[in-house]
Amino acid sequence: MKVNFYRNKIIICLLIVSNMLIAQEQLHNVQFVWNNKLPFPSQEDMSYPKGVVDIMVHRSETDNYNFLHDAAIVEHKNILFAAWYNCPSREMQESSIIRGRRSTDYGLTWSDVEIIASDKEKKGIMYVPVVFLSHKGILYAFISNMEGGPDLVTRCEVFVLNEKNNSWNSSGFITGPFLPNSAPVEMKNGNFIMAGRMANKSGEKPTIPAVAISHDDKFTEQWDVVPLNYNGRLPSGENPDFPETTVIVDGANIIAFVRNHSQYPILFTSDDYGRTWSDPQVHNFPFASSKIYAGTLSTGQNYVLSNIVSKGYRDLLTIAVSHSGEKQFSKVWKIRYGYFNKLEVGPEWSYPSAIEYAEKLYIVYTSEKRNCCLTIIPISSLKID
Repeated sequence: MKVNFYRNKIIICLLIVSNMLIAQEQLHNVQFVWNNKLPFPSQEDMSYPKGVVDIMVHRSETDNYNFLHDAAIVEHKNILFAAWYNCPSREMQESSIIRGRRSTDYGLTWSDVEIIASDKEKKGIMYVPVVFLSHKGILYAFISNMEGGPDLVTRCEVFVLNEKNNSWNSSGFITGPFLPNSAPVEMKNGNFIMAGRMANKSGEKPTIPAVAISHDDKFTEQWDVVPLNYNGRLPSGENPDFPETTVIVDGANIIAFVRNHSQYPILFTSDDYGRTWSDPQVHNFPFASSKIYAGTLSTGQNYVLSNIVSKGYRDLLTIAVSHSGEKQFSKVWKIRYGYFNKLEVGPEWSYPSAIEYAEKLYIVYTSEKRNCCLTIIPISSLKID
């Protein structure tokens, strides 16, 4: 008995050491996401882009939903739609619904609140969160379902806007337990890729970074869900709670940034339109532990919206851009930092999402998990020499 006990202890120790060595080997494979020839600026040295406009889209204290988080934005037929998930008092307690507003004047003013998805039949379904896609004259909203408790994802459901009566109608379920984090992006092969996270089983927490891939533009049919790593473990050896994922697409080549709670921010790469992925790799961009949102501007510049490691908790929200056609980011600006007197909110800013429209980048984000804010940046202000 003692021999078996000690033998098992030795095996466990060897497995731990082996995992540590694998993690260390992966951690040495550093990708230079930030231009390593340039020092990363301090928050004091960061400036704001020129010509910025800041708008309050929605304050939660104006109605019976005091919790607001994870905003999304899209342009559809010259109308901006912003949405978020709402809870009566605390995050994913009692109920969670998707609500939003519309703007017909380039984001300067917003309509009354509308409901996009709610548990009308009282089945105990929570809707968290939403991402949008406007394609060929149709507006889609992709929303994960949760049942049995917070973060227990069951399915991803797609809603379509009926423009005859301005109502949102479910068109069914497109995946199993997948939670979208970023809007679908069209790839050169005609499919769309939507970054997020997944669970191995329905009703579990989505702790595995993943992407969902459409079949052409058949958005209301089944999508293929591809995990970025099958066991969910990251280079540090941990299983993350919230591996929120975003992608930058360049032909068949894709970079996926994944939120990580440890000191090692990570990325994955794919060279086959997201069907297979590299091992997790570390990089040199100082993301804080919060949602990241990335994309490509019409100028050919990549951009990434994120919280940066700072003195406070999510008090510094930034945008970084690359030179056109380049992969490394070379310039970073503040979007928000600390308390903002104009909007009378802050100092916390997080969970950004963006859409380019009318030569501007429209960025929505959460403040204090109570407010949906909007920053509008001229695309010309994001060009770098």
